[in-house]
Amino acid sequence: MPAYTRKELMSSSEIVRNFSSVLDSIKKKENTKIVVMRKNKLEAVILSIDEYERIYEIMDTFEHLQIYKTVEKREKTPLEAYIDFDQILADQGLNYDEL
Repeated sequence: MPAYTRKELMSSSEIVRNFSSVLDSIKKKENTKIVVMRKNKLEAVILSIDEYERIYEIMDTFEHLQIYKTVEKREKTPLEAYIDFDQILADQGLNYDEL
């Protein structure tokens, strides 16, 4: 779980009252994030668009890496290890018409 400083934690009502200055602090990089609290629970995080896009790009790259690893693993799988689709249907008592 990420750590938050006291100045990064704000109640939702405080954010509503100071929304413009909250956005300005993010834009000016005075804060990298603002954590929104409601009823003393962490509810959301406000990030700059640059930080959001950076995180999204990291997640996208990780997803592509996982897909690559799956493809690489499947390339090494011998054909006899694969299960025939017709056999799967038969095992389930189905046929192509029922799909």
